[in-house]
Amino acid sequence: MQRSLDDWLTYVSSLHPIAWDLTLDRVKQVAATLEVLRPAQTVILVAGTNGKGSCCEAISMLAERAGLRVGLSTSPHLQKFNERIRIDGKMVSDDTIVRAFERIERARAGVTLSYFEFSCLAALLIFKAADLDVAVLEIGLGGRLDAMNIVDPDLTVILPIALDHQDYLGDNREDIGREKAGILRRGCPLVLADPEPPESILVEAQRLGAPVLRINEAFYWRTEGVQWTDRSGTLRQCAEAHWPPALPKESLAAALQVVSLKIDVDSESIGQLRNLALLGRMTKILVGDTPVYLDVAHNPHAAEHLARRLQALGVQSFRAVVGMYADKDARAVLRALAPLVSGWYFAAVDESRALAPDQLRLAMPDSAVGTSEIYSEIAAALASALSDCPQSESIVVFGSFPVVGEALEYLAGQVQAGS
Repeated sequence: MQRSLDDWLTYVSSLHPIAWDLTLDRVKQVAATLEVLRPAQTVILVAGTNGKGSCCEAISMLAERAGLRVGLSTSPHLQKFNERIRIDGKMVSDDTIVRAFERIERARAGVTLSYFEFSCLAALLIFKAADLDVAVLEIGLGGRLDAMNIVDPDLTVILPIALDHQDYLGDNREDIGREKAGILRRGCPLVLADPEPPESILVEAQRLGAPVLRINEAFYWRTEGVQWTDRSGTLRQCAEAHWPPALPKESLAAALQVVSLKIDVDSESIGQLRNLALLGRMTKILVGDTPVYLDVAHNPHAAEHLARRLQALGVQSFRAVVGMYADKDARAVLRALAPLVSGWYFAAVDESRALAPDQLRLAMPDSAVGTSEIYSEIAAALASALSDCPQSESIVVFGSFPVVGEALEYLAGQVQAGS
């Protein structure tokens, strides 16, 4: 009997003894057998600490509006595994992924692969079969040793660098930048969207002779307008940027610059880019009269951005529903948002990497105010927050991806019940 997608995901989770085995030899061997190292006519690799998903989404939207056939691979997912593999904006089917997994299983010939490596190979295999114009591939962790780095890119993107995954990438921006720079290739253009990039990235680009287009030089997104460099090397500008956009401005500017190196982008497309939204990034859902914001901010840089976005929207006080992984700087994340929090609802995340909620509560900064409670699951924490929340306040759910995914599932039921 044929395995379902859920059966396959359970199976591939058990194959390799190390969840994050940062080596490329095994996955590259299987990829070569499958002949997927060039999954599209144009291949774009996107790395960075924050804003990768937003940038990938924006690149895909611009390319699709130009009539190109586009594959998009991101990770992790919020609710369904299929979110990781999309073609022309649509998630591929369970059957398509299952067929890809079956081919990978035959091709690996005893080579063990991690869950993430299986996922990457499935995306590349599906994209190769779809005869795409463009494949947009998000680097999940780091760059140099991420499984997606086996491909041969035509363009690379590095977004702002901040401290995250220090156990794997290093405990300073220079070391992390060096890992991210592992996606660079000799002579391959780099779109660099970090306003103050680590020197290690620039040194590696120079060593490889990789042309660098830097934010605030070759392109930018500012209140007064958007600037980018077109295929001929000419600076172009579009006025009225309508600050602030829904997604990080560095991500949108980088996306515009990337696509402009291949095709001409019109002002109407830029207008659509300003309003682009991404599930789990400042997503707003009304439950009755209570606004609930959901965001996958799980490192200090992302938490600071979330605080600024909330204040720009007029949110002065909120109830915080939080769950995080143990390898995150929980204290710094909570500190960035604490001035706006009137009550804390710490919840367990159903994953082995999760930080226990009682340990998460210990990470509260000394300046934190408001009550704090511990819950066994995200749904219970969110239900309690909704019950407690006065009309003058909002609720913000933030932390690791499963936190927002579980909250979205719970809220869907609440909204449906109230309709």
